[in-house]
Amino acid sequence: MNIVSFILGAPIKAKRQSQQLVAPDGDITSLQAHYDQHIEPLTRKFENRRVSSLKTLRQRIYFSLIIFSIITFVTYLFDTRERLGIPWFLYLIPALPLFLWSSRPVKRYQSDVKAKVFPKIFSYFGSDFIFSSSHSMSLSGLKRSKLLPYYDDARFEDYVQGTHKGVEIVINELELTKEVKRDKRTENVTRFKGVMVQLSSHKKFSGHTVVVRSRGGLINFLSDSFKRLSRVKLEDPRFEKQFDVFSSDQIEARYLLTVSFMERLQELASCFTGKIQCAFYEDKLLIMLASRESRFELGSIFNGATFEYEFSQINREMQQLFAMIEILKLDEYTGL
Repeated sequence: MNIVSFILGAPIKAKRQSQQLVAPDGDITSLQAHYDQHIEPLTRKFENRRVSSLKTLRQRIYFSLIIFSIITFVTYLFDTRERLGIPWFLYLIPALPLFLWSSRPVKRYQSDVKAKVFPKIFSYFGSDFIFSSSHSMSLSGLKRSKLLPYYDDARFEDYVQGTHKGVEIVINELELTKEVKRDKRTENVTRFKGVMVQLSSHKKFSGHTVVVRSRGGLINFLSDSFKRLSRVKLEDPRFEKQFDVFSSDQIEARYLLTVSFMERLQELASCFTGKIQCAFYEDKLLIMLASRESRFELGSIFNGATFEYEFSQINREMQQLFAMIEILKLDEYTGL
């Protein structure tokens, strides 16, 4: 089913067929066991909710179309009689509240899934993992990384926290916007939208090292954010073309930015849009992943509520983070 067939009245039926989990052979058994015990028992309840939400959505769409047509017709007659010359786009104003009202059942369903199912998914990675829509990272801590662009407003969304081999992992969706004046108008422009990943280290870094997407070495070098940091040459020319590196400690930077780490960084970036930056500072590794899409959202409402796709994707991304911890030996107390 798609949006067109849905609106045209295609039957809405429950889907119970499994989509199958996807994971490396060594992980699939434990992944399946966790799914069977903690997630599968919730699928029947949420599949019924999904079907009910879709039926309510369609009823509200039909009702909204009738109401919108009546309002538009009455407004047109009044506009014609009074010769007001109402601009065409003002006719669309009633559409917004009708759209919000129509989509409310689906939004409520999606919110309940995130509140009930996603904590179960993240518990697979450790009993201390939490998933929350209300927690958020410290903005002052993020600013100290020197990665954040200039912004006026910050909006956090879904938050994940837990530990792997004693290393704390914090994941938070973030959108940064800035007011820009254009032609006597003020617009909010998105400066960053994506995911912030913070990994703690048992060793305090002696320097401050940033890895940023290459915008041209001179442009990055002249950035105010990187004052007191000097340029670092990478080992591999492939990465040199893609990233600019600046650090207050050249020796430490070269120790950290090995070929294996940079390859793992790119593998993680491939899960997103490929735009990735990071910073080693204080006792933290902060990874900044640009993404137009929210990471912790469900697939299409027209797909069955099995949650296998979501579980598989989250597991893939988390395993990349765990590998970074092991490559950098963030769980060890000695080394740097």
